[in-house]
This record gives sequence, structure tokens and C-alpha cells, in this order.
Amino acid sequence: MDDIRDEGRNISYIEMGCNNIGLSCTTGKIKIWFGKKGTVQSVRKVLECFSRVDSSFVHETEIICDYDQIPLYENNDYTLISYGKAEGGYKVIYNIQFSKQHALNFFIESIINDLKKGEVKKTIHWNGSMASIMLIFNELKSMEGWNITKKEYREEE
Repeated sequence: MDDIRDEGRNISYIEMGCNNIGLSCTTGKIKIWFGKKGTVQSVRKVLECFSRVDSSFVHETEIICDYDQIPLYENNDYTLISYGKAEGGYKVIYNIQFSKQHALNFFIESIINDLKKGEVKKTIHWNGSMASIMLIFNELKSMEGWNITKKEYREEE
């Protein structure tokens, strides 16, 4: 925990990562960047870490697909939020609950497939805390090159 504290000042934002992964963390949102050389193991380690630290992690994703593909995602434990006709098929919004291992595995597979085309960016909204961010850092610091790259502090009033 001492790794990201600084003389009792309140931290509002932390960036951490290594060569092929970057996390920008606040208590309300985590932005994830996976470089195109990201590995299955590194993607899995980061997302499963989130699941262990806070089982309420949920990612909202939008997918354009044919109508008959909608149940495919539901069968993989994605929670259907809404859908509507759109150019190219149906625009479908799902929630991916990290507490559902099947949904998390399917999400990890989709990221790995997207990495074949280039880098991947995801934003996850959560009700986290600095303590949870510290836990994430401490779990991931075993990855080669993992460190904190930036800290921002709250303005003192």
C-alpha cells in the first residue's frame, strides 16, 4: 500500500502499467489499454484481477450483429440491456459482469481476437476506492515491468 501513498495526500488519479498494458484509474472509472502485442495471459491476469478485487465490476459493451446472434452473447452470460435496428444489423448493448466467470472468459476471448487487428481500449465504470486501486496495483506488480507511471492529487481546499 505504501507504494502509492505520498505523505497522507489524497490521490485522485493513478496510471500504472507495463509495455503492453496501461491502466488509468479513478474511483469511478478504469480505462484500459492493451497494446497489440498483449498476450492472452496478460489480458486474463488484468481482468481476473479486477474480478478478485471487486466482484461488482461490470463492463457495458455495444455490439453490431445480426438478430439471430443476440442469443449467442446471452448464452455466454452477457446481460442484454437493449437492442434496436441499426445500419449493418442490430445495435445491442450488453453488461458483462466480471463475477460471472463464463462472461469474463468470453470477454477475454473477444479482446484477444481484437488484439489481432490492433490495440484495444476499454472503459470500465465502477464504485471503487483508493484501497481497491492499491489492491489492483499490488496484484499486478508481479508482471514484468509493472509500475506506477503517474499520480495526481486532489486539490486541498
